[in-house]
Amino acid sequence: MTKVSATRQKETRIKNFLENYETKFDMEDAEIDLRTMSENYEHGVIPSVDVSKAITAVLGDPFTPNDSIDPREDKALPKFAWVPNTLTAIQPKFQRDVSPNHTYKIEMNFDGRKIIVPCAVKDPRTGLYLLWDGNHTSQTCIRQGWSHVPVWYIEIEPIEDESEEDMIKRMIQLAGEAFLSVNKLNKRAVKRYDEHMIRVETYEPTALQIQSIVNTAGCVIKRAPEGAGAISHIEHCYGAYELTQASTGVKGMYLARALRFYRNIWPKENIDGLLSICLARLFQQTELATGVLLPPEFDDEFGAILKDLYGPGSIVQHELKEQYEEHFGGLAGHPLVVTSGLLCTYLKHGKQFRTAQPETVFPVR
Repeated sequence: MTKVSATRQKETRIKNFLENYETKFDMEDAEIDLRTMSENYEHGVIPSVDVSKAITAVLGDPFTPNDSIDPREDKALPKFAWVPNTLTAIQPKFQRDVSPNHTYKIEMNFDGRKIIVPCAVKDPRTGLYLLWDGNHTSQTCIRQGWSHVPVWYIEIEPIEDESEEDMIKRMIQLAGEAFLSVNKLNKRAVKRYDEHMIRVETYEPTALQIQSIVNTAGCVIKRAPEGAGAISHIEHCYGAYELTQASTGVKGMYLARALRFYRNIWPKENIDGLLSICLARLFQQTELATGVLLPPEFDDEFGAILKDLYGPGSIVQHELKEQYEEHFGGLAGHPLVVTSGLLCTYLKHGKQFRTAQPETVFPVR
């Protein structure tokens, strides 16, 4: 009997799972494309059990499969309560130091509908709820005048013949392990792609404006840089958006200008994030220096120069950084270097337009 490889088994599971859906979507170990998956559901809402089935299609069955259980009947699992703030407390043995600055940061955006519920262990000696996560949230609630704080808590069940000292040691160990698990081991950082898409879909003004600029330029924000006009380094879009026109105070115009340049010169390529923000900086610095925004004709001239010297847009910023490093030594990664390299290149080869002077001058091709 031929043994089927784990990779082939996974491919078969995913294929069989996707047969249930009219609109297909990507299913990888790193991410399952829920936005596209949601197009198969009324109102775009995916039942959690279907998401679980999708995960199982990728990973296979869980290591410890169980029949259906009711976690509410398990005394070792957390319970929920609104706890008087006089009964919450901190045991520094399993908590980090409190940060007034972080508390202030939470306060500035405080909305009681959006808090993450603090977690605690209940001290069997005193009845106090010892917070192992969410202390800053709890402190903010108290400073907002709340009489009670929402808490997920675990009760420490006594063990026969266990001393009080051993019980407290067990409580501290449990809370410390939980703190490290939640805050260090099992917390998945929010990627910029997801952050941006959530901001767009929840109508955050800056994200909506950036998305509009991207759409108008014929670009698309994607998780991976695949396809013409694809943008994956979203942080550079936000950086370019923040470049303000001095005369009007308007944001976003240099981002739009840079993306339009890129799409006109390299229409079949994905967008290099660093090069795009450096082009935006070039347009801003030139307008500040000359009082004039470079016209579309500049794109034709400078684009032809860059294509002749370097070819694809993805090569430009790497080549400019290498030329900087050859001249000065050391590493070059700051947008200042690439922006200066672009200006040095135009000053050497361009003829039609006046630009800003580079902040750093070095030999270029």
